[in-house]
Amino acid sequence: MKSYSILVNTCDSFEDCWEPFFRLWSLYWPDCPARVYLNTEYKTYSGPEKNVISLRSCAGRIIPGRRRATWSECLKWALEAMETDTVLYMQEDYFLTAPVDGGAVERYAAQMRAHPEIPCIQLTPEGIPAREPSRYEGLFTSDPDYPWYACCQGSLWRREALLSLLRKEESAWKFECFGSRRAKYSRMEFLTVDPSLFSREGYQIIPYIFTGIIHGKWYGPVAELFERHGISMDFSRRGFFDPEEKPPCSARIRNAARNWKTWRSRLELRSMKRRFLREENACGGN
Repeated sequence: MKSYSILVNTCDSFEDCWEPFFRLWSLYWPDCPARVYLNTEYKTYSGPEKNVISLRSCAGRIIPGRRRATWSECLKWALEAMETDTVLYMQEDYFLTAPVDGGAVERYAAQMRAHPEIPCIQLTPEGIPAREPSRYEGLFTSDPDYPWYACCQGSLWRREALLSLLRKEESAWKFECFGSRRAKYSRMEFLTVDPSLFSREGYQIIPYIFTGIIHGKWYGPVAELFERHGISMDFSRRGFFDPEEKPPCSARIRNAARNWKTWRSRLELRSMKRRFLREENACGGN
């Protein structure tokens, strides 16, 4: 049985990312030893990279009316289909920019096998910030009060730990917000690689553009990366992200509707916070 597997999380509307993602993947991690799963909804990846399993997580499931499955539902179904306890989480717009240190990934995966109590190891400088050295070699603890403690950047996850944080109504952004607080109140200790080992401009275990698409539009540096590697893309289809551009009214209405759908998560968090504070007070009283 392999020590870890890789999940590239996506949705069918991001199909234009798949071929450039795997083209760069093949270039910068050609000897990747792990099985790679692409978490599509209904479509199948048909590009040149052969060692990719399209999960088609929504196929054959009963999804009422015209409702799309949520980000959390699709991720849950994908994780349930994977065969390893340790999963390297990536997304389809995390385009590699330099060779991956596969040996380092394997070493940290081995640490998770040796220490099943570790729920997550962040592998990038864009993940959760380090706080202090942990009891595990080469790993630091992080601040559970950090707003994005449960971060969706490149990281090794204990599959059951990630599953326990998912709630079916949540988007990726709501998962990072609410899942971070659930992790804190559940006393999960997330770890990150020793920050002295890497930097955004220098060495990275998995060097990639940390978000290639923002609000459905291309992040500017992707164009230069693709041009440098001879990757053709019609950038006019999505356009480029402009941080000064305000989202249209329809997008604000959709976001408000999504916020309303997370009322269960908000109620659960209130209950978890009360229990967490009672336990903290009880420990302080002793």
